[in-house]
Amino acid sequence: MKSLLTFSFATLAWFQIQAQDMGIMYDDRDGQEYETILLTFEVDGVLLTNEWIASNLNYESEESKCYKNYPEYCNTYGRLYSWKDAKSICPQGWHLSSDKEWKLVIDKFGTKAIAANTLREGGDSNLNLIPAGFGEKGGQFIDIGVNGYYWKSDDKFSSTPGTITIHRGVEYITDDQVDETHYNSVRCVRD
Repeated sequence: MKSLLTFSFATLAWFQIQAQDMGIMYDDRDGQEYETILLTFEVDGVLLTNEWIASNLNYESEESKCYKNYPEYCNTYGRLYSWKDAKSICPQGWHLSSDKEWKLVIDKFGTKAIAANTLREGGDSNLNLIPAGFGEKGGQFIDIGVNGYYWKSDDKFSSTPGTITIHRGVEYITDDQVDETHYNSVRCVRD
C-alpha cells in the first residue's frame, strides 16, 4: 500500500508541474494570434505567475527580417529582430522577456545544464522554443534548424542585450551577452 501511495503522490506532483493554463494573445497591430502559457513560480514563498507567448513573435517592423529574407520562414519561425526593435516590439501590455524571467523558467524546468529538452518545441513546458537561427547586419543568416537565439534584457527597462540559446541535440542552454548587430527571435511576457 505504501508504494502505491508513493506512486500516486509522485504522479500528482508530476501532473502539477506539467499542467499549465494556455491562452491566446491577439496582436491588434496586425491581427495575428499567439498561444500563451501561464507559468507559476514560487519566489521566496510567494506564488508568481507569468504569461508568455508560446511561439516566436512574428510582427513585421522596419528593423525585422525573415530568415534569408524568405517570408515562408517567418510563417514557421517568426521574425528576427534587431536589438533596437527587440526592446520595444512587443505589443502594448507586453514586454521583451528579461533575464530574471528566463531564470525563473529555466529553474522551474531544471537548470541551464538540462532544461533545453523541456523548453524546446514539444517539451513539457509548452514554451516551444524553436531553432530559428539568427541574422547579421550584413545580410548573412546562420543556424536555422540548429540553434534558437532569444533576445533578453537585464530587466524590463534594460539597454544591455543578451541571449538565451537552445542548441539542437543537447540538453544545455547557453546564456550570453551579445553585441547589438545580430537579429534574434523575441518572446514577449505580459506586464
